[in-house]
Amino acid sequence: MLISTLSNLVDTPFKNFFKEKNFHAGELLFRQSDPVDGCHLILKGSVHGFVRDHKLERQATLNVDFGAQDIVGIKDLIENQNRNFSAITSGNVRTFFLSKKSFHQMQNNERAISLFYKIALNSLCKQTRLLDEHMASAALMNSSIPEVNFTVSNAVLAHHEIGVFSEQWIDQLINDVAIEINKNANTLATQTVLESNMGIQQHKILKIGLGSIEVAKTLIGKEGVGSIGKIKNGVRSINSSMGVVFGMIPITNPVETIVFKFLSCLKSRNAIIISSHRKGRDVGLKTVQIIQALLKKHGAPINLIQASSLPANRIVTNAFMSHKDVNFILATGGPSMVKSAYSSGTPAIGVGRGNAPVWVCEGCDILQATQQIINSKSFDNGIVCGSENNLLVDATILDEFVTCAKNHGAIILNDVELQLLHEELFSRGRLDSFWVGRSAEDICKHLNIQRDNNIKLILARVEKDNLNSPLLKEKLAPILSLSVIDNTQQALTLAKNILKREGAGHTAIIHCKDNALIEQYSQAVDVNRILVNTSGTQGCIGTTNGLELSWTLGCGTQGGGSTSDNVNYRHLMNVKRIAYAQ
Repeated sequence: MLISTLSNLVDTPFKNFFKEKNFHAGELLFRQSDPVDGCHLILKGSVHGFVRDHKLERQATLNVDFGAQDIVGIKDLIENQNRNFSAITSGNVRTFFLSKKSFHQMQNNERAISLFYKIALNSLCKQTRLLDEHMASAALMNSSIPEVNFTVSNAVLAHHEIGVFSEQWIDQLINDVAIEINKNANTLATQTVLESNMGIQQHKILKIGLGSIEVAKTLIGKEGVGSIGKIKNGVRSINSSMGVVFGMIPITNPVETIVFKFLSCLKSRNAIIISSHRKGRDVGLKTVQIIQALLKKHGAPINLIQASSLPANRIVTNAFMSHKDVNFILATGGPSMVKSAYSSGTPAIGVGRGNAPVWVCEGCDILQATQQIINSKSFDNGIVCGSENNLLVDATILDEFVTCAKNHGAIILNDVELQLLHEELFSRGRLDSFWVGRSAEDICKHLNIQRDNNIKLILARVEKDNLNSPLLKEKLAPILSLSVIDNTQQALTLAKNILKREGAGHTAIIHCKDNALIEQYSQAVDVNRILVNTSGTQGCIGTTNGLELSWTLGCGTQGGGSTSDNVNYRHLMNVKRIAYAQ
């Protein structure tokens, strides 16, 4: 219908009202704030809107495209107002231009104006429909979700109820929850691997044990809520709970992170609502149900921990994060998750992405360093965020390191194999998500790479000046970049540049016996935990050193976070301070 209408418009006697115009890509049809001079009926091509805020020097592209049969600028023409936005061609465009003068002349031609308004109405209806959809979406975003309200209200009640129990009772419950989860470690680990298609079942059992039994040991007997500290410098402190915590859980550690966050919340007497990654939703729910059953057995409020039955999507997550009765967000996961937590308006701790550089120095214990690196990065197929990612090996020990690495299950790719790795796994500029948590054997089988021994770890050479290599980004798989270092300054510079690109604030590792070099490295790298002569996977969470045992590793302001600590239950308490006059 409209096609014939367009034909009628350019037939006699209407052709004199319009002027045909042709534009190349990127040309302006009209500019924002200019006086209206007419409108464009698009015959071919597309046009997009562009708006600029001159006061704040910002700009944006409108979320609408104008195509054939649309009229651009008709609203300005009818209302005789200055342009609200600039119209720019997206490619080659052909239009019929109706000037302001011709528009007024057309009013006297009943047939012409009738046909023109018919086209204009259709174009305006399209724009209005898009505006309606935007308004509807905005209205829904600001409306409450009944199940979210119900879940949060249950958490608020549970938080109030937990306050009456003794600290000894809390500690006993922490111990019993840890034991119960550990009893179910095999089942939960198996379900995790099947659901997420990541990692190694036996390694997940070990991780669940750490996240339950070992975490409980760090909590039992510690000062909790209501305890009054000794006077120090005329100040005495009292711990108090926060209320309702929203806990965001990564797919890489879906069970142990839930348990860690719940036990930390229990010690700090907070209720927690769990939001699992969509690939770990079922095992997350199973973990919550095990804990709830034990809470019920002990006469504790079962809603101290809950998992929503709503679909795992951003709308639901945002509704929880911005809920007025959610007091705190504890976000462990990817950058977009952490950013959304900090943007919610609710106080939050979020942790960023890892990408640990590992300097293997001349004079270190090469055998120990090699074993730790291989065992760490192959553990659970390399999905721990603080695990090794980029090896910086001194040239003087390279041959010995490579020989030792090969003897313990690592392979070094040749040029052909390296090219295959780039093409198949890193074609989009970083490791394809399909290969996250897959074994070195699976990766090599896909690439048709064969060796005589079992392959635990893949080493891929990267020249130290090739800073744009995707292999220098985070790799949550048993793959490490390998760069050869000629001197100390090269090592420090490369480590700094790697972290500038990705991983700032998280973790760096050094294998070295020279304290002066260790201090130089620590000063140079922009991270908040430097692991010395230990494995990344185990060291970053605090199992092989004096760091706090944690599954939420703060990356400081460098990583877009609010803390640089290994997060623990103390971060989930407010502290009252009684200050006496001196």
